[in-house]
Amino acid sequence: MSEMIVWSDLPGDLLDHIANGLFSKVELLRFRSICKTCRSAVATNKSFLDHLKRNRRRLLSPYSTGKTCSLSPAAFYRVVLSSYPDKGWLMKIQDVYVSSQKQLLSPLSRFSIKSSGQTLDLLDFTVTEMHQSYDVEYLYNSTRTSFNFARVVLLEDLVFVVDYDKKIWWCNSNESDNHWARVMDEEVKLFSDIVFHKGYMYALDLKGAVWWISLSEFEIFQYGPSTPLDYYDIDTCKDKRFVEYCGDLCIVHRFCRKFRLKRVDIDITVGFKVYKMDEELVEYVEVKSLGDKAFVMATDSCFSVLAREYYGCLENSIYFTDEEERNNVKVFKLSDGSITKMVDSSFQSCFQMLIPPLV
Repeated sequence: MSEMIVWSDLPGDLLDHIANGLFSKVELLRFRSICKTCRSAVATNKSFLDHLKRNRRRLLSPYSTGKTCSLSPAAFYRVVLSSYPDKGWLMKIQDVYVSSQKQLLSPLSRFSIKSSGQTLDLLDFTVTEMHQSYDVEYLYNSTRTSFNFARVVLLEDLVFVVDYDKKIWWCNSNESDNHWARVMDEEVKLFSDIVFHKGYMYALDLKGAVWWISLSEFEIFQYGPSTPLDYYDIDTCKDKRFVEYCGDLCIVHRFCRKFRLKRVDIDITVGFKVYKMDEELVEYVEVKSLGDKAFVMATDSCFSVLAREYYGCLENSIYFTDEEERNNVKVFKLSDGSITKMVDSSFQSCFQMLIPPLV
C-alpha cells in the first residue's frame, strides 16, 4: 500500500499551480487553511485579488463596435449551516472577489438582488462551489453592461459564446489581438447552446441536433441525430438546452405559448421535455423521470442538483424563469406537467432553497 503524501510535502510549483487556479475567496480561505505551506503559496488577500483581476480576461467585442470587453464570472454555491449540513440553499454571486463590493444575484438570472447586509460567517456556514457560469461585459457610460449572451464557455484560454442571434463565436483570450471568429457549418449556422462535456465541445442546433466542435481546427461536425419533435410541437418549442445529468448529456426542450401582457404578446413556458441518447438504439429517447434530481435552468447556465440536499427542492422537477418574468421563478413538475410560480407560494415552499438567510 502506497504511503500517503502530506499536503505540506507537495512541491512548491504544484501548490503555485493550484493557487493560480483558485476561482473565489472561499476557495482562497480553504486553501490557506490547509497548512503553512499552502498559506505561503497565496500570501495575502491583495495578491489574490490582483490574480483574479488578471484572470478577468480582457477581450475585444465580438462585433465591430470597438468596445473592450471582459469575461465576467459568476459562481453557484451550496450554503449550509455547519451544525446541519444535510440541507442548504443555492446562492449565486458575481464578481464578488474582483471588486470591493459583493454582488448577490438571483440564482436563475444575472439580476442583482438586495442583500440584508449580513455577513456570511464561515464558522457558522459551510460554502461549497457547485457550478460556474460566465458572461461578457463592456463599459458603457461608466457602467458595466452585459451582452446577455445565451451561453459563454471558458476552456483554458479559449472563450466560446452563443450570442442572441444564435451564432457561435470563439476567441483566444491569451492573444493580444483576440479577434472573434464564427463557428458554423455551410448548411447549419444557428445554434441554441454549447457545452464542454467529457473532454469535448458540443453545440446544439435549433432543430435539436448535436454537433462536435474541433478544438484544433474550430470546424464543426454533426455528432448525432436530432431529438424527436412532434409536428404539433414545432411552433411551440422555443428553446433547447444542454444539461449534464448522471454522467449523460441531456437535451431539454422548452415549450411556450403566446400570452398577451400589457398589450404585448409574450412567450410563456407551458412545459418541458427531457431527452438523452440511447446508446443501443442510437437515438434520443424521452426521460420521463429525473429521479431524485432537479434541473436548474438559469439564463446563463443549466445544471442538475440532488433535490434532498436543498430546502424545499422538489425532485423530478425543473426550476426556471421566463424572459419577460425573470424575477418570478417557477418550477415544472415532470410527474404531472404542472407549473407553480414563486409569487403564488409561501416562504415555506418548494422555492425555499432560493431564499438564503442573507436575503
